[in-house]
Amino acid sequence: MTAKFERKKIVGLIGLSFIIVAFAMSSVYKTALAEHHGETKTLSAHDYEQIKELYARYNQGSDFRDTELFLSAFAEDAVMAREGGNIVGMEELRSDRARRYQGKTGDVGRRHINGSYLITPTTEGAEARTYYLLIDVTVRPPDVISSGYYEDKFVKTDAGWKIKHRTLYRDTLDY
Repeated sequence: MTAKFERKKIVGLIGLSFIIVAFAMSSVYKTALAEHHGETKTLSAHDYEQIKELYARYNQGSDFRDTELFLSAFAEDAVMAREGGNIVGMEELRSDRARRYQGKTGDVGRRHINGSYLITPTTEGAEARTYYLLIDVTVRPPDVISSGYYEDKFVKTDAGWKIKHRTLYRDTLDY
């Protein structure tokens, strides 16, 4: 190779490196600026997966009467709003589970199924609207016993993403 070609190659690599560094610094600056001004942040693919895992913790904790798994989906000061009123904070959530499980453990014979996740970033963390089906698997064929959707607000804590506020909306099953 000629010296002239080598110089062009080195200059090109330096230029490309400068562009990559400038892009990275711009992204960091934009994120810091957005946080400073209370603007919406972006969510990574890892954030989306961690948020979707909260649905699995809630569902399987409920379906298998596993209080600790169920509660692991929620922030300490979480609110769950549903028919019959709000459940506020970890102690009320724990008491609600004790009332619902009545000392029983193991498979309750139903399955929560979620879909159509619409997760969006917010200034405080993230929010989502997600459909659910509740299926009775003790009968054949399995039977849908409830459906609806959740409207959720999520916060990122030292322990990862948590549900901060959940509103449960049931569809009417009247035909």
